[in-house]
Amino acid sequence: MNLIAVLEAIMLERNVTRAAASLAMSQPAVSNALRRARKLTKDQLFLKTATGVQPTARMVAMWPELHRSLTAIRASFAPDDFDPASDATSFRIAVTDSLAMEGVSAITLKLQAASPRARVSFAVHTHESSLEGIDRGTLDCAVGMFASLPRDVHVQSLRTDRYVCAMRSGHKFASGLTLDQFTAATHVLVTPSGLELGLVDGWLGLTGRTRTIAVVVNHFADALRIVSRSDLLTCVPLGFLNGPWRAVAEQHELMVRDLPFETEKLLYKLIWHERLQSHPAHQWFRSLVGEVCGSPFDGPPIVETASARQA
Repeated sequence: MNLIAVLEAIMLERNVTRAAASLAMSQPAVSNALRRARKLTKDQLFLKTATGVQPTARMVAMWPELHRSLTAIRASFAPDDFDPASDATSFRIAVTDSLAMEGVSAITLKLQAASPRARVSFAVHTHESSLEGIDRGTLDCAVGMFASLPRDVHVQSLRTDRYVCAMRSGHKFASGLTLDQFTAATHVLVTPSGLELGLVDGWLGLTGRTRTIAVVVNHFADALRIVSRSDLLTCVPLGFLNGPWRAVAEQHELMVRDLPFETEKLLYKLIWHERLQSHPAHQWFRSLVGEVCGSPFDGPPIVETASARQA
């Protein structure tokens, strides 16, 4: 059991020194345990890299059942009278970019206030990486927009949103945006995965039209900075503009317009694996995340502010 706990820590941290710190062990003790595990399995299990270690194919194959078993054992020993004030659980979560700017700090501050001994680690979210992390156990939960989910993944709906088109004040399309104008313009696409098409392109394709994408970035904040100083357009969730970027959007007098074609609502979801469904600490943490990420910005929408300026 001690060897398994060491392998789990190294797998999660991908670094022997950090694994030792998380286990409150010395690095030589962790290295010694790894040597014993290698002897038992007749496999290297982890290979050195420039930044730490990476698992071998054997370790990757062992990992799902190993982590699932440890989680189940811990859950069976977890006290029913869970007390966040004294709990020291480490949580790992990925939050989609459009919520991360407000969500990461809010989750951290709320967690520190309620559970000062707990630790939280945030990962970059993409649809594929978050699902892989949930499956492998390197993530405890993730917040994003997931179209389909495996059967062993639980989901909680958080909030809805919609895409709008943002442009600088004074743009020639600021007074109104038609489908022809939208497709004739040049756009900045936001996609954490780096793919050349996004949700908006899928909806636009249903009209038989395409748009010209000149720039692909990973973060909505970068796209808004670009359009505030150019004639490019970008599509962003309205909640992102109304929330963390509101002050900057108003400072740059960014204009927003509804997309001139039919779209679907965005639904933000919180997901986690079946193995953590009944774990008291993780149940509490998911409740905290749901409270933070499930509350949309409640100020006057910037889209109305922009429309008022045009009037």
